Amino acid sequence: MIETQTRLGVLKTHELLFFMSLIPYLVIEMFGTTMFSIPYFLHTIAKAVLIFAIISVFFKKTWSVYFLLVAALFSITGVLVWHATSDTGVLVLAIFLMGAYKIDVRKIITVYLIIIGSIMLLTFISSLLGLIPNLQYIRPDTGIVRNSFGIIYPTDFAAHVFYLYLFSAYLFLWKRPWLLAGVGLFTAWFLIRFSDARLDALTVLITGFIFVLIYYLPKNRLYHKLMSWSALATVAAAYLSYYLTVHFNPRQPFYAKVNAQLSGRLSLGKRALDLYGIKPFGQVIEFIGNGGSTDSVSNYNFVDSSFLKVMLLYGAVFIILFIILTTIRSIQSVNSKDYYTLAVLLAVAVNSMVAHHLIEPYYNVFSILLLADFTKNWHQTKRRKNF
Repeated sequence: MIETQTRLGVLKTHELLFFMSLIPYLVIEMFGTTMFSIPYFLHTIAKAVLIFAIISVFFKKTWSVYFLLVAALFSITGVLVWHATSDTGVLVLAIFLMGAYKIDVRKIITVYLIIIGSIMLLTFISSLLGLIPNLQYIRPDTGIVRNSFGIIYPTDFAAHVFYLYLFSAYLFLWKRPWLLAGVGLFTAWFLIRFSDARLDALTVLITGFIFVLIYYLPKNRLYHKLMSWSALATVAAAYLSYYLTVHFNPRQPFYAKVNAQLSGRLSLGKRALDLYGIKPFGQVIEFIGNGGSTDSVSNYNFVDSSFLKVMLLYGAVFIILFIILTTIRSIQSVNSKDYYTLAVLLAVAVNSMVAHHLIEPYYNVFSILLLADFTKNWHQTKRRKNF
């Protein structure tokens, strides 16, 4: 087994191979969400380098039965979705899930934060200097200006900010709850003030609140029981998204009010479900939304809820498998009293009800970490040292 010394510590061969796939993939796909002009063939390269992640699996020496079962189910599903839709999204996710197996989550999240954070900073500054467009959208009902700061759309900018905050909290900020709360409040204010991204700002506040509660609440039996129930957050969020959409009726005051608060997400989701239905392994749907230009879109039909969008595009089989895998990871976190990992999965579930980035690693890197190494519970160790 070859080992390489890096700033991430000693990397084993399978880890080095995995990062040879992940790093170029994150860089290319992240730039694809900005207003920087990049050649389209780079996206092909981002998929081509996945070969290193595939090879890395064979350098892990041993595999658990659970890993082999998950790898087989997701790989087969990915191939069937690819056959039905010509979309490789599920297959890419399956490859990264397998490649991340046995790798410390801290190493992967550190790479994510460095790459995504650096590109976000570069994009933000470039948009202010006029090197790339800062697309500005105006809400017709209020006249509020929504800035995208070099990202293709204000809510995409807000989603990047949300996930950067979430994973920074998970890795670093949890040790300083008042700093975590202060950064969260400023971030939420900034998103509302300059991008009018109210739902993303709300999930930032919810995330900060959950992390602070975990830090301060006494770890007694009642606390553990409450956290145990939160392991079902992904199931609950997915079911609630589907139930509200399927039963949406604009003539009922409750649904009309919820739909208005969610910027029409229920009506758009209902229309998509009625028009396309749900297929086992997905279907080809051309979702048309805003982004990349301030030109108005007359035939807007975009579905924002991740659970609905993924189910429509990639089928019922994949979304059920993904929810089950996420829930198992949540239960494992409860059993090991790894409450901060549980908090991340809870925050992702809430955000995914209103945003469509659930299985996009350059937004939600946790989507590829469900088989990674969570055994080093550094949160518990360092918390004990603080007392």
